[in-house]
Formats: sequence, C-alpha cells, structure tokens
Amino acid sequence: MTAPSVSAARALFGKAKLVALRALLATPGRALHLREMAREGDIAPSALARELDSLVAAGLLLDERQGRLRLFRANPSSPLLPALRRLTRAIAELEAGLNVPKTMTITPNTARSPKSRQLGLSAPFDWPNADISDDALIVKTAASLRFADVVRLCAHYGLPRVRQTLEARITEPMTRAILARQLRNIEAAVADAHVRAA
Repeated sequence: MTAPSVSAARALFGKAKLVALRALLATPGRALHLREMAREGDIAPSALARELDSLVAAGLLLDERQGRLRLFRANPSSPLLPALRRLTRAIAELEAGLNVPKTMTITPNTARSPKSRQLGLSAPFDWPNADISDDALIVKTAASLRFADVVRLCAHYGLPRVRQTLEARITEPMTRAILARQLRNIEAAVADAHVRAA
C-alpha cells in the first residue's frame, strides 16, 4: 500500500473523526472524555468536539455526564458498529504498514498499560507509552480530573510528591484550582483517618 491510501482515508473521514472512531471502537465498552481522546490523537479538543457531537447525533456514539466530564462510548445497538470496527482496524493496519507516526495509529490492545493497570487507574493514561515517567503519568492522569484516580496516585506515590509534581507542571488555572481542591480533600481524609486510628 502507498501513502495516498492513507491520505484517502483521512480525506474520507477527516483526522478528528478517525481519532474519535479509533479511540472508541478499539476496545468495546471503553468510555473516554474529550481531552483523553484529543491527547491520544494529538488533535485540538475543539475540532474533536464537533466530530463527537455529529457521531452522537448519528447514533454511532453515546454520551453521558459524569460530574463535569462528558464521556463518550460506542453505541452497542448501532447496526453500523461492526462494519465501523472492521473499517477502523483496516485503516490502522494500512497505516501501520506505512510507518505512520504512533499518534495516528491504534494499538490493537488499548487496554490499560502496565503502570495504569498496576495503579488501578480508570483509563490507560500511559498509552501509547508504556515506559512513561512517573511524573508524566502523574500529570497526565491528574489532568483528567478524576478524583478516584488522583486518590490512587496519592496512595501510590504519596501526597507530597503528587502535589509537588502537579504544582510544577500543571499551568492551566482551572485545572490547578480543581486539583488543589482535590488534594486538600485527600489530605483532610488522611488526617481524619489518622485521628480515628489514634
């Protein structure tokens, strides 16, 4: 196969739609939020949001609110789902044969990678880089703003290290504020547990 075939796939679907389909069709039942998919696909969240909305409107994806996050997943009752999975796999195989950069290809097993699995995280925050540094994993996981995952980070790495890493590397003001509040809540819960144990 030649590079024009990959260009044809992108011309037919567009990068944003391909990113959404790959992320959501690779693992049945997988639910992701916009920023996760944007990071995995190396695309602007605004471009991806439009495509996700159109896929929801077409009945190919389902969306649900989980706190402040809007999660997306493949619609298992869509009659097009099996064909879309086959098509997405075929495009990924085509690109893999052409050595397209990793950010544009899908790994057959996008289930949680080693560190995410070890920590019990809700998503494969170390995908596609299983050798991700601990600090990068802390930042990437915490940026999802999933409280349960931030708790797991603190339990594994310790609250002081997580706080120090996030203070040094998270710059977006709203994300910093939310994470600071989450860390204060975790710190209060730990202090309360020590009082009860005493």
